Amino acid sequence: MEGNQAKLLESKQVLEKLAHGINPIDGSAIVTDHLLNKPQVIRHLFTIINFLDSELEKKKKKIKNRKRPNKVVLSLEQLESVVLPKGLIGINEFARAVNIVIDKEVSKKISGAAINRKLKQIGILSEEMISENKIRTVVNDNSIAYGIESIESYYNGEAYQRVVYNDIGKEFLLKNIIYLMALD
Repeated sequence: MEGNQAKLLESKQVLEKLAHGINPIDGSAIVTDHLLNKPQVIRHLFTIINFLDSELEKKKKKIKNRKRPNKVVLSLEQLESVVLPKGLIGINEFARAVNIVIDKEVSKKISGAAINRKLKQIGILSEEMISENKIRTVVNDNSIAYGIESIESYYNGEAYQRVVYNDIGKEFLLKNIIYLMALD
């Protein structure tokens, strides 16, 4: 759509030059007795220019008023083109790799937090309280069967157990991400 809009804008600019008696190719003046300098032709050029202006304005309003997608929509072809980093990865790395192939006009982006919520919902991950108002995602007895493990990492100098996905976990997520994101 943006390509069409650019073509319309370019066409409008060419027509404006013609209507003002300017050769759009080299910028020289069109000779006085040329067909393009006749008032009947110039009126029609301005009619087309005005029409293009109104169409371009409509398209701008449509783009501006367009609602953002509110659900994740992925095709099998898109999933097949996801390139995941080698080795153990966190859920946000997985989400970033998937978001690269998502069509943002059709689908909202995936977040690691949303995937984790879905995995907790079906019992593959759990959470633990780390303070009064903070919880952390952790592995449980089911996690290892799905290729999800825990490694020690550090944040602000403090050790914690980071949830990571091995090759089995990455494959599980890729095969099931459409299903997971459709869960309510």
